[in-house]
Amino acid sequence: MQSAALIALLVVTCARSAAAFTWEACDAATAPFKPSEVVLLPDPPVIGNQVSFTIKGSADRDVAAGSISMSVSFVGTPIYETSDDLCTKTACPIAPGPLEVKYVQDLPPIAPPGDYDVTLKARDVTNNELLCVTVHFTMVPAPSAVRAVQASSSGSGLVIGANAERERLVATSRKLLFLKL
Repeated sequence: MQSAALIALLVVTCARSAAAFTWEACDAATAPFKPSEVVLLPDPPVIGNQVSFTIKGSADRDVAAGSISMSVSFVGTPIYETSDDLCTKTACPIAPGPLEVKYVQDLPPIAPPGDYDVTLKARDVTNNELLCVTVHFTMVPAPSAVRAVQASSSGSGLVIGANAERERLVATSRKLLFLKL
C-alpha cells in the first residue's frame, strides 16, 4: 500500500506544482518571422487531451509555402518528432505583416506527467528557416486520474489488492515504453 501512496503523492504533487509555461524564440536575430506572443491552451496541458500552440508575430517577407516541424523532449530527452505542411497551420501565401501559426496536437494517454519542451520550426520550400520557437511546460494527469490514484492509496476501494499492484505495474511499464520511443 505504501507504493500506491507514493504514486498518489507524486501525481498530486506534479499536478499542483505545474507552473505557467514559458517560451523563447530559438533564433530571434536571424529568422524572418518574429514571434511576439505564444499562447498554450490549456495551460497546463493535460495527458490524453489536445493541446494547441498559437504563435503570433510578424513576417518580414512573402512566403508561398513551406513546412513546420515539431520536436518534443521529456525532461531533456528527445521523444517525438513530426512534420506538416505550413499552409495547414496558417494562411498561405504569407505576406509581410501580422502572422499567426496554430499547431494542434493530441497528447498520448500514456504520457508521463512532467516537464516537456516543444520546439516548432517553420521552413520555406527551399528549406530556409522562417521561425523557431521553443515552449517549456509541465504536463499534468487528467483530474480523474489523480482522483483514482488518490482513492486507491486511501483504501476507498477503487483498485484494491492484486488489482492495485497489477495497475501499478501496467502504468510503470507504459511510462517506460513511452520513454523508449
